[in-house]
Amino acid sequence: MVPSSLKRWLTYFFIWGLLAQCSSNGTAEPIELGASCFDNVQNGDEEEVDCGGSCAQPCEPAEPVGIPTTGYETPMEYSGYTLVWSDEFDENGLDATKWSYHLGDGCPGLCNWGNNEEQYFTDSADNLYLDQGNLIITARNQFESGKNYTSSRIHTDDKFEFQFGRVDIRASMPSAPGTWVALFMFNKEYTIADPDAYWPSGGEIDIMEYLGENKDNILGTAHYGTDFPANHHFDSVDFSSLNGVSFDEVYYVFSIIWEEDSITWLVNDVAYHTITPETTQGNGQPYPFNDGFYFVFALSVGGNLPSASPSPADFPDSLIIDYIRVFQEE
Repeated sequence: MVPSSLKRWLTYFFIWGLLAQCSSNGTAEPIELGASCFDNVQNGDEEEVDCGGSCAQPCEPAEPVGIPTTGYETPMEYSGYTLVWSDEFDENGLDATKWSYHLGDGCPGLCNWGNNEEQYFTDSADNLYLDQGNLIITARNQFESGKNYTSSRIHTDDKFEFQFGRVDIRASMPSAPGTWVALFMFNKEYTIADPDAYWPSGGEIDIMEYLGENKDNILGTAHYGTDFPANHHFDSVDFSSLNGVSFDEVYYVFSIIWEEDSITWLVNDVAYHTITPETTQGNGQPYPFNDGFYFVFALSVGGNLPSASPSPADFPDSLIIDYIRVFQEE
């Protein structure tokens, strides 16, 4: 039996051969093909690449996301703290009173989001949806506006900005090499339209970063400095997975305890990194982390940090977030 994918390509070359035999003046010049159901690009009313819509080839059903059933969990309350903001992701869709989308490729202010990333961010349900009390952000091998991948990036700018507290994020990571998860915070004055005005001077708190090429490692990082690139500095520490269980297998909880003049990073309540004014002053730079900040969640593809190139065969792949909670001292 001839595989369906091979049948599509044989059909494509047969049609191309017929069209290329001659032009209207009898020459042997090939005729350029427009969008079709055989061009390996999602276009027209196609539901996915070369299938669905008016294309005869039906789309294969999407593979279900493997939502974890086990992993670490933190409490809903801590002694001396009050829960001031949270999202349990148990609604039918993303809560627009809490979150907004960053869309596109970052241009013109921050093209490729400043990191040579290879995805186009959308607000499509193909890339972000809620399921079983989880936020699912899915990166797909899907052509959009010159990019070969799509995904989503959301933020709380102008909706929730805060100063100091404990943050808990329960999440499970994707597996595909070339994926890059960032759960981080920007200064409340930072905007994509004018990124240089408050980066790195306003600070960036990376609660966690993860690369799909290394399923047993995450990073906790702080960026700071009066300007880029001459005075850009970052303080970063790795943390390895626990008990031989990778970050893409179960839920882990990624936390910070953020106080005046101090930030401590934790994984499953294990502290592994701290930054204070002495850290930044040791590099001759001011400490910017006593200001208000907001959240950004992103699943990117490719870019400066991953050393592995993404492979289309590894997609779609998803970041799964069970909850985010913010507590402040009473």
